[in-house]
Amino acid sequence: MTKLTPEQIQAAVSFHGHHCPGLTIGLRAAEYCLKEIGSAKDEEIVAVVENDMCAVDAVQFLTGCTFGKGNFIFRDYGKAAFTFFRRSDGKCARIILDPDLCADLRTRMEGAARDSEEGKKLRQEMIDRLMDAELEDVFLVSIPNEPMPQCARLHKTIPCAQCGEGTMETRLEEVNGLRLCRVCASKAAAQK
Repeated sequence: MTKLTPEQIQAAVSFHGHHCPGLTIGLRAAEYCLKEIGSAKDEEIVAVVENDMCAVDAVQFLTGCTFGKGNFIFRDYGKAAFTFFRRSDGKCARIILDPDLCADLRTRMEGAARDSEEGKKLRQEMIDRLMDAELEDVFLVSIPNEPMPQCARLHKTIPCAQCGEGTMETRLEEVNGLRLCRVCASKAAAQK
């Protein structure tokens, strides 16, 4: 059963725009982080997410980890997995949604149209199951395989030699002796 307050849940739903199974996975992942690792006012907690689904909105909103602060890192692996690090003492955990928890519902949802009454009923059933389960039954927990990411660093902004737009120095690519932004570099490569 979730220990998040109704106010926390509603605020995350309002931030995301709707309540859905994906957001619920993120609510529970954020709950795990808050319980076991802590929350971030600045960069003291780092979240590494392995998907770009609805869940990441809840993780950002509730943990305080954000792209802008550099303590929210996206890895495009397509997994419902979340890794949390606490900088002060190195405490960390990687959690991944237990595939067995809602397997039966996922199978039934495949045959139901998203906006059909059956689809809505199954999505609500999944939300309820995720929210009602004990946290240790929602996720498989392990030690992360990756080291804690470095603190965010500031880099110089340099104009792209092609378009002139200011680009972070570490994102420029050398093409024919010119320092180009990635957009211009990919256009130059396509013209070859």
